[in-house]
Amino acid sequence: MRTRSGKIALVLSLAASAGACQSIAGATLRAAVLLEPNDQTRMRLEKAIAEAVGAGRVTLGPVDLTRDSLISVLPPPPGPYEGNSPAMPRYFELVTDGKECFLRERGKDELRALPGTTCRAQ
Repeated sequence: MRTRSGKIALVLSLAASAGACQSIAGATLRAAVLLEPNDQTRMRLEKAIAEAVGAGRVTLGPVDLTRDSLISVLPPPPGPYEGNSPAMPRYFELVTDGKECFLRERGKDELRALPGTTCRAQ
């Protein structure tokens, strides 16, 4: 009987500490803006986003990445036999841990590193 309650306590404490680690790790990431936007940086972003959405190519919405961390990815245009498309844009955020820049889709936890990209916390 004692062993069972000890195991339950251990499982509960591990679950609580795992949740704490996740919230602490998430709190260290901050929205970021680019320091040196250029064509190479934009190509890196487009490539990382295309990989994230499983597309060969993506079209980014208008954004000034030196002032805003939110990137919209426009849906593909409707085909010749479609009148209106229900497709919605997807949103990604530039985030930083203070050392590196990452790309994260809104509402998801997966981070994609952006090597060679310089950014600062917003």
